[in-house]
Amino acid sequence: MKICFLNKSLDIHGGVGRYGRDIVENISRQPGVEEVIVLTEEKGGYNLEKAILLSSHQLRNFVNFFINVLRVRKFIKKYDIIHALDGYPYGMIAALANIGINKKLIINGIGTYSILPLDQPIKGPLTKWAYKKADKVLCISRYTEKQLLKRVKLNNTIVINHGVDYKKYADFASDFSAKNKKDEKIVLSVGGGLKRRKGFHISIPAIGIVKKKYPNIKYYVVGSQTDDADYVVDLRGLIKKYDLESNVMFLENLPDEELIKLYYLADLFLLVSVNIGSDFEGFGLVYLEAGACGRPAIGTFDCGAEDAIVNNVTGLLVPQNDIQKTAEAVLRLFDNPGLAKKLGENGKKRAQEMSWDKIAKKYMEIYINIIRINGVVNNKILE
Repeated sequence: MKICFLNKSLDIHGGVGRYGRDIVENISRQPGVEEVIVLTEEKGGYNLEKAILLSSHQLRNFVNFFINVLRVRKFIKKYDIIHALDGYPYGMIAALANIGINKKLIINGIGTYSILPLDQPIKGPLTKWAYKKADKVLCISRYTEKQLLKRVKLNNTIVINHGVDYKKYADFASDFSAKNKKDEKIVLSVGGGLKRRKGFHISIPAIGIVKKKYPNIKYYVVGSQTDDADYVVDLRGLIKKYDLESNVMFLENLPDEELIKLYYLADLFLLVSVNIGSDFEGFGLVYLEAGACGRPAIGTFDCGAEDAIVNNVTGLLVPQNDIQKTAEAVLRLFDNPGLAKKLGENGKKRAQEMSWDKIAKKYMEIYINIIRINGVVNNKILE
């Protein structure tokens, strides 16, 4: 089987790039996959020989957009599966390039970036058309699927959650936290970027409430501070307002090993995402990473976190935009270490169930099933 992927980036320092690289690398290792190519704007240092750069800035330049369609059309003739890892622009590029060629087309729905174009006047109809032309639309969470189906009538959607590199996190020195922890409570958030959708304006005041009972609390917030400079200023104002200057620390650009150490040092993981229009948490891989490290997670209802966290089993879900309920959830876990430990152990089991070796097999099942309709892969009859 030969697969052609399309994605904006393969750079692991961004959420889209990391997601793309995870899928590409894990699918590439599956039995029966003969060849993989990736058409992308940003290779991000990726060493896959067949990562082909497309013309950049296609969102702002329609000439480049159609140049990309023609380039993609040339490549996809040689492949059995065309897999676009978003709806716009790459799902639409792939659908246009596939006209008359009729390769099997898969488009992923990965959250916000799959939904936002549907609410825009020009992109919306074209992206809806692309989703309808796909053989399958693979949604990263039930919430993402729900939002997609609100906007376009489809009967080709399947939910396949994000996978986690379980071994990478679980194999870290398990006694690290016991040997290195001081007499303090530690909360960790990892958000990719410090932006409003991640709900830090809710979690910081909640930590202010928790501090009244646990004055030595430390709250580490990991994420780029360049995404929304005004929001970061607002957050620093909240830190001062709630007298948290010695309790809250912003960190960014951490090497993987340092980040994993923080997971193990933490008593719990906290990310209370909020929906802002069509901008929402598509899934929340960080909840699974925390689980792989045996840490209970706190997230919010009405977003993709509902797939990543099993409420009262692997962590706790709270209403969005609710500072008091968020504080109560943190206090519940601090006050009940036995419960926190149980949820963390369950989170570890769930992360193992959602490890990439298992998730990649689900992708392979989809590929094989849609190809079986024609019964041929690279001119070989499927048995």
